Amino acid sequence: MRLLPRVLLVLALLAGGALAVWGYVSRERLARQWRAYQVGSAASFPEACQGIAWFESGPDRDARLRELIAKWGTGNPRFDLYLARYAGSPESSEAFRKTFSLEFGWREGLLARWAHYWSWRARDPDRRIEEILAYTDMLDAAKQPLAEISWREILDLQAIFQLTGQPRWAERLTPANWRDRYRQWRASRPAPLPPVRKPANPMPDWEGPIPE
Repeated sequence: MRLLPRVLLVLALLAGGALAVWGYVSRERLARQWRAYQVGSAASFPEACQGIAWFESGPDRDARLRELIAKWGTGNPRFDLYLARYAGSPESSEAFRKTFSLEFGWREGLLARWAHYWSWRARDPDRRIEEILAYTDMLDAAKQPLAEISWREILDLQAIFQLTGQPRWAERLTPANWRDRYRQWRASRPAPLPPVRKPANPMPDWEGPIPE
């Protein structure tokens, strides 16, 4: 065997070995990426929920959820619809909602995208905002905490802050800081609140029929 073919063979073996090692080390991340792709390509919301359930389980659930939600708002409106709808469904865990909510503070445009979906999902956005604000005012005025505010309620407030032109109070809003943020928003909010138009589609860049 001549020298050049031997060198090429050795290089090929080294490259194959390196690829195998990389695949083994990255197998969990590759699995998460493949599962996320399946969520985005699901034909229906129930099918997407089955895929999301995998991210909600396992000892590495937090890492799974972070990687799943990091793909929200990156170019697949169907994937975005499924995750946004899941955040408001009974199937969602508070861990999912927390990760989803906090993601808005890391990437520009996500909060506006969430508010767009939120107003589309509401049957009557203006009436829904009134109901949420009445309930939040009651919680804020109570001398003793009536109940711990949930991450689902945090997501509602984030959408309202964005829709009323006060997005700065929405970024990294949490059950620990909501009261101060809410009071600051209330002091600076426009009066009366601007009407919210219900969008025709769940996402600003949506095209085609909406899956069930």
